[in-house]
Amino acid sequence: MKATTLIYILTCSIALLSGCGGGTSPVVEPTTTPVTTPTPNTPMVQSPGGLYVGYYQEDPLTNPEDPTFGAFSLNLPTNDSTFQGSMFFTYIGCQTSNVGAVAGTKSGINLSGTWSGTLDGLLQSGTFTGGYNSNASSYSGTYVNSGGKQFRDLRPCIQYYIAPNGTWEMFAVSTNTPATFRTSVASRNVAWTSVAGAAYTLVYLLDPVIAQTSGNPVLWQTVVPNGVAVTVPNTIALQAGKEYVAVVGISDSAFKRIAFGSSRFTQ
Repeated sequence: MKATTLIYILTCSIALLSGCGGGTSPVVEPTTTPVTTPTPNTPMVQSPGGLYVGYYQEDPLTNPEDPTFGAFSLNLPTNDSTFQGSMFFTYIGCQTSNVGAVAGTKSGINLSGTWSGTLDGLLQSGTFTGGYNSNASSYSGTYVNSGGKQFRDLRPCIQYYIAPNGTWEMFAVSTNTPATFRTSVASRNVAWTSVAGAAYTLVYLLDPVIAQTSGNPVLWQTVVPNGVAVTVPNTIALQAGKEYVAVVGISDSAFKRIAFGSSRFTQ
């Protein structure tokens, strides 16, 4: 519902090693053998590219009133290059469509960039950084809202706080963590595996074609206090025969992610 950023950066370095040897002799003859030196521009290890889906989590320390869980997607290149993505801040029908456009650069395993968009009539923007964790097969990091903490009173629709910062995490589409976690879609019903300790569940639908081009790919999102299923409202238009991605993220009462998964489905 908002936008914010913490910073969690993973880095990769490559060491270059060189050796030397020596000896003695009554006569030292000149040598024409060329000296080989290490190349300083050794390529960095590359992290994977493709469509990644995930979430941003407002910091519960700086925004204890209502630390929100929201949709975040990135279309990442395989090599070092620029990329784009989006953060989605709309949860209920009386809000306008609030999208943060993301632009960034991938360098090795590291990501950095900016986000900006209008949140219920006010322009918001900030930065984000992060990197790839090969053990978790995910990207993660932090983000910041340059506007700082803000209170919005939009009654009778909604009132809330925008946090000054937060964290984010991304997984490739169809990845589940833990491995036993599953999501599924039947008609308009999105279901997921029950997880011990679940307190808040983020559910959203994404158009993978838009996510890999430009514009807002998130068709709908909601946060529910618990449960194992939710029904997508009939007001959300889904085309017969078209592929979508259903995404589910679960956090505990301390707003720590304990499960995440996504699945492709055809309506």
